[in-house]
Amino acid sequence: MYDSDEHTVEEIADTFSVSRPTMYRHLTAQHEGRDCVLVVYRNRKAKTDASNRRLGETGRDDDVQLEADRKWWPIAPARRPLVKAIVYIADGTVARVRSVDPDLSKWREDDRGYADVPVSRKPLDDLQIAKQLPTLGLRNGDKRPHVCGKLREYVVL
Repeated sequence: MYDSDEHTVEEIADTFSVSRPTMYRHLTAQHEGRDCVLVVYRNRKAKTDASNRRLGETGRDDDVQLEADRKWWPIAPARRPLVKAIVYIADGTVARVRSVDPDLSKWREDDRGYADVPVSRKPLDDLQIAKQLPTLGLRNGDKRPHVCGKLREYVVL
């Protein structure tokens, strides 16, 4: 939203129910070129959208869950090189972490500009998280309460 130059910081902050200082902190981190992870909040009830794509926690096999995990995210092209992983929170607990392939040629977009993110086939285990994302401060099974109305957020590494 910020990159489109169509909204003020105050409008964006109001949209996500955060303060202006919080918005500026995250925008500053992005403009400083700091790496981040996308944290996605879900519940364990799977949904299906109009195109019959399963969303959220599918309760199905790994291939179906991988498909739901990687598509379609509104990640601005300027932020894509900075996103190192996606953390999936299900019912307030870290369900899994998938690393993001740094090769930007593997990112695809749909007609809305949403990204099909090239994430790792297998979720990271705690040792891989510690090595690849040492400043994340989250591991599989950690509690991360869901803030009402928040679907996703970026956490700076």
